[in-house]
Amino acid sequence: MRPGFLLLSTVLLAFAVVPAATATKPERELVPPPGDMLITGQCDFAVLGHIEGGEIDKTFFDRNGDVVKQIGTFPGQSLTLTTVEKSITVTNAGSFHARAVGDGSITISINGHGPLPNDVVGEPGIWYLDGGRVFVTLDEDGNPTSIVVRGNVVNLCGRLAPAG
Repeated sequence: MRPGFLLLSTVLLAFAVVPAATATKPERELVPPPGDMLITGQCDFAVLGHIEGGEIDKTFFDRNGDVVKQIGTFPGQSLTLTTVEKSITVTNAGSFHARAVGDGSITISINGHGPLPNDVVGEPGIWYLDGGRVFVTLDEDGNPTSIVVRGNVVNLCGRLAPAG
């Protein structure tokens, strides 16, 4: 009876391993920083944004080649914001983790330090996560259905405002 059990266990193990072995290997991509960008409509004045350092994205696929997860890191990245009168530089050292959910929605976790989309806060500004974590759920059409912020979120417009 033991040899039969061992054979059955080996066959079941082989079937369990086959799907993982046939899945598409993850792709690793080095994403260069975007060019300079003029940010308008967020502060009461225009701001020039400049990012130093790239991004490393790793994308995971299922057996059908559909994206199921993406992890991005920003090692040593910084953001410099400049106005006519001031310039500040903040770190972007953080990461994100996005995962496709079976119902078509996507969950996203943003960790560490870095700029946040205005959708997270819900009002104009240049929003910066100064340590912490943000959890976002998007529906199948890409609309936010849940946003939870744990940490310190700062509107950098105040730090860039002209003296006076």
